[in-house]
Amino acid sequence: MSSSANSSAGTDPDGLTPQQQDKLRTFQEVTSAQGHFDRSSAIQILRSCNWSLEQAVQVYLATIDEEAGIRHPIGSTGGLGAPLLDASQVEPEVSSPARARGSPAAADDAGRAGIMDWLSAGFRRLSASVVCLVRAFVFGAGRAGTGLGLGGPVSGRALQQSIAQVYGPGLELPQFVDCTFTEAVSSARQQLKLLVVYLHSAISPQTPVFVRDILGKEFVRTMLDDSFVLWAGDIARGETHVVAMTVHALETPCLAVILPRSLDEMRVLEMLTGDLQPDQVVARLVSCLDHMDAHRAELMARAEQQTEDRLLREQQDLEYQEALEMDRLRIEEEERQTQERKKQEEEARKVEEEAKAEAEKKEQERLAIIEGKKSRAAAFGGPPPEASASISLRLPAGQRVQRKFLPTATLEEVYQWAELVPFLPENEGKQLLVPDRFVLKSNFPSRDLVEKEQTVEALKLAGTNILLAAIEDDDDEPEAQAPSAATV
Repeated sequence: MSSSANSSAGTDPDGLTPQQQDKLRTFQEVTSAQGHFDRSSAIQILRSCNWSLEQAVQVYLATIDEEAGIRHPIGSTGGLGAPLLDASQVEPEVSSPARARGSPAAADDAGRAGIMDWLSAGFRRLSASVVCLVRAFVFGAGRAGTGLGLGGPVSGRALQQSIAQVYGPGLELPQFVDCTFTEAVSSARQQLKLLVVYLHSAISPQTPVFVRDILGKEFVRTMLDDSFVLWAGDIARGETHVVAMTVHALETPCLAVILPRSLDEMRVLEMLTGDLQPDQVVARLVSCLDHMDAHRAELMARAEQQTEDRLLREQQDLEYQEALEMDRLRIEEEERQTQERKKQEEEARKVEEEAKAEAEKKEQERLAIIEGKKSRAAAFGGPPPEASASISLRLPAGQRVQRKFLPTATLEEVYQWAELVPFLPENEGKQLLVPDRFVLKSNFPSRDLVEKEQTVEALKLAGTNILLAAIEDDDDEPEAQAPSAATV
């Protein structure tokens, strides 16, 4: 209570910053279940770790491992016939001269030692589980499916590079798969290979020897690359810590050889840890490969038998169904082709008739317009003798025509003349073209002449050159370009 009060008050007796007080409070909450560290001890550990909460938690885990005094026996944890991750696979061995002699006192001492070791191991696992949960809650487990968590390299490639940086670039390591543990299990199952899990610890004193003398040996490296799927993780990572508890790895570094029958059923064949020689590791990996060969042969034989049985049952039915299907498809295809041909012929006939009717309609409309304009041109007549206002009209094609108007003539009369220009007798044979819709424009100044009720004199058109410009419709094709434009 006093430490919390001091931290919240903002004046820490040890001169800690607010951020350091938060880290101290979190570390004390993580370790309070064991009662290992008081406030001063916790501060000392955090300071030695440069106030890295992650490294301080690792030191705490290493401390409870050392105090438990438990070491995993070197050897196999069970073959294919062993129970799935049975607790007996990791039961510590107790050996003494008295036990070898079989005396009752030695048996009692061994029994008591076994019970104490069992209780200590159980308490250590419970404490590690609590620590793991607190770590996941405080720091987060990372993005789902990515294996992100506390400390250490995230991916297999990053871990490989980190080890190479520590032990020298000349060290050649096996290839770690760059994926999550779940993905590694799936990959091993798909390839029908054993999965080897390397649990790395940056703080274990056994790690340098394990890395150089085991993983760094060429024949061990070659065997792991060729015959196994190797997944590696730093024990400081949340995902790796969960994997270590799953396979009951009691110390790191270690190699766990796993037969992945499924994502929910994995059998540990070997747990290689402690003081090992490369020859021992190779011999035990070879033994695991023998188990895997038998398992693979069993799977392949079972699959082949199932395939043969299925093919035998389905062969005759399949041939009969295929014959019926071929007949049905042939009949349907013939009917479909017949219907498609009739449909295409009918559509082509309709399109042709519609196009012909449309063309005839447009031609009739064009001829009717031309005839109407010819009649109007005949009635329009020539300019009166007293007409004195000469107007020159330039058509869109560049031709020019000229006519005299009375000064009192309206602009509407000029528009009528412009519309009927191709059909007037004086323009016969000139191939003049006037759009159906147009506007007249003056040159200087340039403006549209739209005041049709105004006179030529009022608009000052006498002696001017005006321009006939086509008007485009809102539709895609303007009427100015329509085929109904009259030409003579």
